[in-house]
Amino acid sequence: MQHSRLFKSFLLIILCFSAVFSTLAQNVPKPEEILGFKVGADYHLATYTQAIEYYNQLAATSARIKLFEAGKTSMGQTMTYAVISSSENLSQLEKYKQIIRKLSLTKGLSSNKAQELSHEGKAIVYIDGGLHASECAPAQHNIQLAYELITSSSPKYQRIREDVILILVFANPDGMNLLADWYHPNVGTPYEVASMPWLYHIYAGHDNNRDSYIANLVETKNITRLINKEWFPVILYNHHQTAPFPARIWTPPNAEPTNPNVHPLIVRWQNMVGSAMGAAFDAEGKEGAISRNIFDSWYPGYVTQVVDSHNIISILTETALYRYATPHFYTIRDFPKQYQDLTMSAFYPNPWKGGWWRLKDAVDYCITASTAVLDVASKYKQELLYNKYKMAADVIKRFKSEPPYAWIIPEKQADPGTVSLLLNRMNLLGINVYKSTESFSCDGIQYPAGTHLIPMNQAFALFVKNVFEVQHYPDLRKYPDLWQGIISPIEFEGAPFSSYDQMGWTLPYQFGAEVLAANSPVEVQMSKLDKVHLQKGKISGNPGYSYLLRHQENNSFTAVNRILKTGGRVFFSESGGDFIIPTNSVKRVFMNQIASELDLNITSIFRKQTVKTREIKKVKLGVYKSWRANADAGWTRYILENYEFPYKNIHDAEIRAGNLKSNYDVIIIPSSQPDTILNGHIKGTMPPKYIGGITTSGVRNLRKFAEDGGTIVFLSNSCNFAIDYFNIPVKNILKDIKREDFVCSGSMLRMVFDNSHPVAYGMPEEASTVFNRSCVFEIQPSFKNNKNPVSVAKYPDENPLMSGWIYGDRIIRQKSGIVVAPFGKGSLILLGFPVQFRAQPYGTFKLLFNSIFYLP
Repeated sequence: MQHSRLFKSFLLIILCFSAVFSTLAQNVPKPEEILGFKVGADYHLATYTQAIEYYNQLAATSARIKLFEAGKTSMGQTMTYAVISSSENLSQLEKYKQIIRKLSLTKGLSSNKAQELSHEGKAIVYIDGGLHASECAPAQHNIQLAYELITSSSPKYQRIREDVILILVFANPDGMNLLADWYHPNVGTPYEVASMPWLYHIYAGHDNNRDSYIANLVETKNITRLINKEWFPVILYNHHQTAPFPARIWTPPNAEPTNPNVHPLIVRWQNMVGSAMGAAFDAEGKEGAISRNIFDSWYPGYVTQVVDSHNIISILTETALYRYATPHFYTIRDFPKQYQDLTMSAFYPNPWKGGWWRLKDAVDYCITASTAVLDVASKYKQELLYNKYKMAADVIKRFKSEPPYAWIIPEKQADPGTVSLLLNRMNLLGINVYKSTESFSCDGIQYPAGTHLIPMNQAFALFVKNVFEVQHYPDLRKYPDLWQGIISPIEFEGAPFSSYDQMGWTLPYQFGAEVLAANSPVEVQMSKLDKVHLQKGKISGNPGYSYLLRHQENNSFTAVNRILKTGGRVFFSESGGDFIIPTNSVKRVFMNQIASELDLNITSIFRKQTVKTREIKKVKLGVYKSWRANADAGWTRYILENYEFPYKNIHDAEIRAGNLKSNYDVIIIPSSQPDTILNGHIKGTMPPKYIGGITTSGVRNLRKFAEDGGTIVFLSNSCNFAIDYFNIPVKNILKDIKREDFVCSGSMLRMVFDNSHPVAYGMPEEASTVFNRSCVFEIQPSFKNNKNPVSVAKYPDENPLMSGWIYGDRIIRQKSGIVVAPFGKGSLILLGFPVQFRAQPYGTFKLLFNSIFYLP
């Protein structure tokens, strides 16, 4: 009878909870009640504005969700994210954040204490959607996932809410709005699935997933702060939507090669989560999950791979996509031949058989995948939390006994402001930066007090090693066992393989920074820095004839633009390029402000300079903006705005109309293929406003612009356009090169500069440059000696590789990377390698800036 009474009491409690939950669930609105359509409905995309409106309704009706602000977007929107868990967990968020922070950083934490905290803590999981806005299912899935997590009464979801705290993020709010606003008016027209004629991130487009190890974009900064400063998740899941056809979703395990700067547990957990996803798809009858092809984990600039060396298990998936919310029907005949017989394989055990594919299908696959991640986090909460501690402890222990023991950044740098920027970005990415308070010696070198250091006895040291060291990309032809997956691996004799993205990215090379690895332990007193200033701005010397700004410093260009904007006068010395500003054209208080804000050491010159100078005038600058959306153009605009160059966008119609010289002094043509520049979108593929390129009329107008004294700056691939349509005696020797002869897909190469030429002012004699689909020039003989192009930079007469990989390097030795070609009264400047690639190689930005100020 006692057992019977206990059972009845227990049943009554359960019924009460069920009644309460039922009431709560009834009050929580379904997405369609706010959006006006079901998530994933054909021809409907929710905007970010609508999604946040719905999240606000959820927060008003449920205690299982809280909303927070991460910061502003590039277009000024508020970046709002949701935290979802049980109401009890949400009431103790600070407690659980502190637990996972302690486990992540391991400071003063014993293994036993870590076990206790792992038992007590909750698994914090980060999931985002919509980073690439045209891959629209993941952002839509965020809406449905929030509803299901909050309202579902299933035992699985109840367990997840108890064990897991979910951080749910819209990674690109601007793009989510831009995409929906473009798609909806085109539904039912011939342009329903047309590409957007502008980037879905105002600066980066698709490259917003290449920014994570440097954090230029404000959205990247916001996400980085969430991950590395506040929440420290055990798993980060970044949804994408380009599955290898005909598969319906790609999941881990990843393709080869594997980045070596991650703890082995990261790879093990990634494989386990991928297997859990695959099992979930098959259990739910969702065909077409594939793994271990195409997407590798070598490059650390992705949202995912950047956190692997922060001891966070990153998960990437790529769900199948047609276009936007438009459905599409596939038959077996549409499949690549090797998939038409539906052969089962270890990493594709349940092939998709074709049929309709809708946005709703993609959303459902995303929901299944996200739920599988959360389920793993719930089931293995304690192991995941403890492994977070173990990985950090292992890394710290490793670098106490093997090099590099630290990274040493000497105080004297060619461009201290840019090196300060690099160190401050490391700080944002969770790396502790220090300054020595005394002199010290390491590896036989004496360093003064004030030297900056990054000790490697810290939890995320593998990340620093990953981005500071030289990359040695593996030649996969030598390692068939890694990737063939067959009984008897076969030696591969063909052309070398490329990586999915960059092969080399060494950040000190890209920033022009002198950074040394400490190969012996460093013993020195030092203080931790919240903000790095290698030099604090000041004006040296008494007021006199002029002020001097060093050309080596990127911030000097910002200063020049500010001075010109206020009506001041600026000259540059022809004997090296330093900027000279007469004191009678600017106020000293203004120059003090510039020095302070830009960390510039400005020298006051008492007497008139005897060097030969040229005056820099305000430049009327135009940047070509094709309706074929171009990330290179976006990054160019980002850099120009960052360094305060005023400019105007020039569209095809303006170039076709002509009269360019009356409006512009300099025109920049961002990297693009000649056919794209000339022809743009084909008629019938886009609304009429966006079709066509500059056409042959535009070519004539550009030629006339240069003939009349204008400067045209061609970036990377657009140099081929200059060669093809301006008839200059220059050849791109890599234009039709075969893979059997040359491969260099995203590496760092050494370049030799003629820094007596104005385009290379401020550059060292040798520097590292990014090579990525670059042009390499050979100057042809010409009868017009006074019109011969000039080489400003060339590859050395030895292997130029500094980081990454190159095959066939002899082809480019002693060949030019930058050519300046006279054209009429003007000039064509061909920057054959990407001097502003993804706004990352700060050490070569000045080549673009010099080109803008170049005077024929």
